[in-house]
Amino acid sequence: MRRLSDAKAGSKKPATTPSLPHKDTFTTCSRPRNLIVSHEVNAFLHRIDNGEALDLGPVSIVGRSSECQVIIPDPRVSRRHAMIRKQDGGFYLFDLGSFNGSYLNGARVTAARQLRHGDVVSFADHEFHYGESGGTPSRQNMDDIGGSTIALIRSTPVVLLVSDIKGFTALSEEIEADDLAQIIGGWYSDCELILSGEGATLDKFIGDCVLAYWTTVTEETLRAALRAANRLLDSCEKIYAARPDVFERIDRRFEVGVALHTGKVAYGGMSQGEFTLVGDPVNLTFRLESLTRELESNVLLSGDFVKELPGIRSHCKNHGVRRVKGRARGVEVFSVESFPE
Repeated sequence: MRRLSDAKAGSKKPATTPSLPHKDTFTTCSRPRNLIVSHEVNAFLHRIDNGEALDLGPVSIVGRSSECQVIIPDPRVSRRHAMIRKQDGGFYLFDLGSFNGSYLNGARVTAARQLRHGDVVSFADHEFHYGESGGTPSRQNMDDIGGSTIALIRSTPVVLLVSDIKGFTALSEEIEADDLAQIIGGWYSDCELILSGEGATLDKFIGDCVLAYWTTVTEETLRAALRAANRLLDSCEKIYAARPDVFERIDRRFEVGVALHTGKVAYGGMSQGEFTLVGDPVNLTFRLESLTRELESNVLLSGDFVKELPGIRSHCKNHGVRRVKGRARGVEVFSVESFPE
């Protein structure tokens, strides 16, 4: 943990990648004799007024709370003000619904923004340069490192959750930027707290969408996923109640869609220093979430999810087999009408 004050504390140990029960698959990738090898990117914040440098972990929360990785002891800074998160090969800045906003190169952050070396980020009047080290490609001869690289890909069953803000494009057009930043930032913050609180790994935010997963398929993790879905719906009511003036002016509610699915995915280092999920179950969960508009339901479950937790059937409506875009076979879909105790 690093504190922005005259007395510097030691850095907090970065979060580690969760271990998964898995079946290991080794994939041999032949490479040319002259190879471009990229190195893992490390990131840091450099405080402009005093030169203090702060290393960034995979997830760094910025705020005045002692639980944050980057602590700014200033009452104008929210307790959990912003988040800097590594995903998709880079680092992204998220405002977490702060009162006074987070700024990137002088512009208020209203949605996730990728950071570039040399950017200026500011919270209240505290300004930092964002910097990166490593990541510079270098050329190596294959005689030095061998003729092939063995990549470890792990195949494992997981519980998947995708959630997306409904009507985000219209919201972004109708709501003032400062108000939108607080609303969307509040949603980012709630997602991070709810999903981590229910034991999920938050894989990534993609604009107004979030992907998370549980690394085992058990009754416990399936019920945790349902609780997370229910809490995400509750958070919509909280976000609406915090700014009724904004939503009443545009005659809209704040709503999200949530999809839950289970399946076996490939998990591992798909790029240098980056772990992620790939496979048909991931794509299907995104497609399933898109059906929440058509079926006018906020939470949808796949047939595979319901098979793993048969007791949930009594809380659901069966919509039969539905076709989803980009997939030849249909998927059995259930909408949640009530949540189990």
